[in-house]
Amino acid sequence: MENADRFFAYARARYELMQTREHDEALTDGAGAPWTTDPILAAYRFCNVFREDDRVTRWFKENLRDPLGQDGPRQFLAAVVFRWFNKIETGELLKPLLLGTWDTEQARRLLKARVASGQTILGAAYMIKSPPGLDKVDGLLQCIDPIAQEVGHLAYHIDPGETELQGVHDCLKEYPYLGAFMAYEIVTDLRHTFLLDQAPDIMTWASAGPGAARGLCRVKGLPLGTLRYQGPRDQQTLIAGMRCLLALSNDPAHWPVDWPRWEMRDVEHTLCEFDKYERARLGECIPKQRFQPRKG
Repeated sequence: MENADRFFAYARARYELMQTREHDEALTDGAGAPWTTDPILAAYRFCNVFREDDRVTRWFKENLRDPLGQDGPRQFLAAVVFRWFNKIETGELLKPLLLGTWDTEQARRLLKARVASGQTILGAAYMIKSPPGLDKVDGLLQCIDPIAQEVGHLAYHIDPGETELQGVHDCLKEYPYLGAFMAYEIVTDLRHTFLLDQAPDIMTWASAGPGAARGLCRVKGLPLGTLRYQGPRDQQTLIAGMRCLLALSNDPAHWPVDWPRWEMRDVEHTLCEFDKYERARLGECIPKQRFQPRKG
């Protein structure tokens, strides 16, 4: 791993930024922004090392995942619906339906009223695909409906402690417009519920996409494009590399022992962000989202 030191240096800097920011916001309402001396981290938006620390995921945890507790079908549906919109304001709008009884027509009325008022219902973190020929509300609800109808069956067939993340991921990909990326987002949420928090492959499996493949090329000192991600053999190669980085994360020289431990999801996630950081550092590409601290 030729550039493992650089990879973990980026991860430490990003985690320290989060810690400094939270401390500063608690004391001074964020007056110390941007909380880092790294010019790239200060200028552009990078996700936290641990997805659970991101603002949208924190909202989902506190408002849906934690309140739903041991209700498997509602946990499953909440993760599916929320990640297909991936926006806190839309989560607030649909929260009563997700904590209570899901009603597609009521969701349609609420979402269309929100759109008609000129407000967006989709988050900006990733592209959200839906069937052509339909507006976003009708298209996404058409995607959600088959899962909503089968969610009891889906949750029932998860055996806590036995069912693997990868198995649920493969199952979700069978649904229309639910590709590898979106399925991985949902599985990652379910990993933090009783359904999958004891899954046997938490420390051995992740679904790697193009960002992780590029990031691992950079860590290994390989030309970009050397590692691919589309096929099963490509995934096996990437998983092997990610397992090596996971093992290296246990070295105190790379990651302090009193900080949270990494899982495979954290390796995959940080490889994507490391690739984005390196593109900015090397002048290959300017990140799309600038860092804009929230105050107050």
